Amino acid sequence: MIAEAIKKPVPTDRERAPIYRAATFRSRDSVGALIGFARKALVEAFDRELAPLGLNTAQALVLVFLVDERASTAAEVCKQLSHDPGAMTRLVDKLEAMGLVRRVRGRDDRRSARLEITARGRQVHADLTRVQIAMLNRALRGFSPAEARALEGLLRRVLDNVGGE
Repeated sequence: MIAEAIKKPVPTDRERAPIYRAATFRSRDSVGALIGFARKALVEAFDRELAPLGLNTAQALVLVFLVDERASTAAEVCKQLSHDPGAMTRLVDKLEAMGLVRRVRGRDDRRSARLEITARGRQVHADLTRVQIAMLNRALRGFSPAEARALEGLLRRVLDNVGGE
């Protein structure tokens, strides 16, 4: 049953039918609202768990994106997080002041700067990964590993459908 939920079979006419209809739609119970509420709750929990490390979720995500090579500039991180450029500059300034990242100016264009994670940043990343794993395991308490994988697969399908990563 779970395996079928994450496979991408050819949809039947019934599966092509709209999920929501105006007559019965309840915004707070929709997938979009539930994803939003879950994201908010996860960020709040992650912020609480990261506080002893002196980080918040947005700062931690910059470190994660740099280590995972999902971004190499503040502009790329900004795009990934849908952050305001000014707020991102302040966030990177703070990470740089903490010794977790450094800006490396481009040789050809000194206005551009790549972000690099420092050795201290890698140590903190290892700590925040442990925090992230513990927090997510608490959030998924009561789920079987198969249910967690199915949820990941379903969320990936939503992202694919809306053009996300």
